[in-house]
Amino acid sequence: MRLLPRPPGFGRESLETSASGGESPPRLWLHIAVTWVMAGLCIGAIVGGTLWFLGFPEIPRPEELSLRAFEAVLVRAFAVMAGLSGIALLVIAYHRQRNNDLENLRAHRAAERDGVKLFNDRFTSAYTELGNEQATARLGAVYALAHLADDAPDPGLRQTCIDVLCTYLRMPHAPRPGDDVEPGSPEYQEYEAFREVRRSIVRAIGDRLRDEESPWHGHRFDFSDVVFDGGTLRSVHFLRGKFIFNRAVFAEGDLDLRYSRVVDANMNFRNARFTGGTVNLRHVRFEGGFTDFYKAGFEGSEVLLHDVRIAPKTINLTGVRFASGRVEFDSHRGEPALGDPPDGLLDAVAAGEPGVVRLPGSWTSTSTDNGAFDDPEETPSQGERAGRKMTGTGQPHLSGTENL
Repeated sequence: MRLLPRPPGFGRESLETSASGGESPPRLWLHIAVTWVMAGLCIGAIVGGTLWFLGFPEIPRPEELSLRAFEAVLVRAFAVMAGLSGIALLVIAYHRQRNNDLENLRAHRAAERDGVKLFNDRFTSAYTELGNEQATARLGAVYALAHLADDAPDPGLRQTCIDVLCTYLRMPHAPRPGDDVEPGSPEYQEYEAFREVRRSIVRAIGDRLRDEESPWHGHRFDFSDVVFDGGTLRSVHFLRGKFIFNRAVFAEGDLDLRYSRVVDANMNFRNARFTGGTVNLRHVRFEGGFTDFYKAGFEGSEVLLHDVRIAPKTINLTGVRFASGRVEFDSHRGEPALGDPPDGLLDAVAAGEPGVVRLPGSWTSTSTDNGAFDDPEETPSQGERAGRKMTGTGQPHLSGTENL
């Protein structure tokens, strides 16, 4: 059974078959002879065609060959010999260049085979350790796979390492021990140790994506159904690629995404649930791509979105459920979010629980200071429905604890 997919380029058959030791190149003398024959045929064809065009005229044969005529014949003969010698030299140069190319190709193929073999050996070792019963061994395997992805000779092999790391995050793990378990107990320490392994994966991915020139950009990161309990992706550049958080659960801990940028990336949070902890998105720049929160549920998390910058048509919040917790697009702790409100946000705020979402005043500018609308006959719209949850100052109504 193959451990890894066959890298692109391997197994192809071309004229470089001889580089692998199968077909031997033609002999040099045969090349020269064939070239001379072809040159002779070409010269004969030219002479014959010329005579045919002239009607095969009779050429008088001189009874005596003068010294000057003899010298002319010798000059032409030497010219023909020089031409044939030049052809031979060209054939020799071509043959030498071809042999050099085959040698270089043979060395390149050997280096590729050695590189893939070394990659497979390192991958097997790290993959095996990732299933070790000891958390310390798994932690070492995480960093080994991350470094292996850095050194991968092919994007497909790098994607394999990324898939393994993401798959580990998706695997079921033991829940947090109950309150009756002492923090110093073996059960609690084991939970914290394996939790650190999961956080190390998130940290390793963030470290690579923080560099705009990283080869990790443009790959697929599948975090579907992952239960996030903290981690840091601060100052990460989401450049190209796909980041899938379908049905992911943000349950506890602090997930730090501050100062990150989303540029030409596809981020999918469909049916994700924010049930606890803090997701810090302050100063994030949504400059391009598309971030989809379709039918995501905010059910207890604190999601900080003030100071963000949102380019048009980059975020979709259609069908989002704001049930509990706190989602801040504006706060006294920072500047309000800039840009147009994401698609579906105002409808979701109107349909959700009051006091969950804090919006910038500019996003609810359809309402006047006294709560009335400019057009009294205007049918209920996103702005009107959202405005019903706003106070007379245009700020959302929050309970006393939410004004902290």
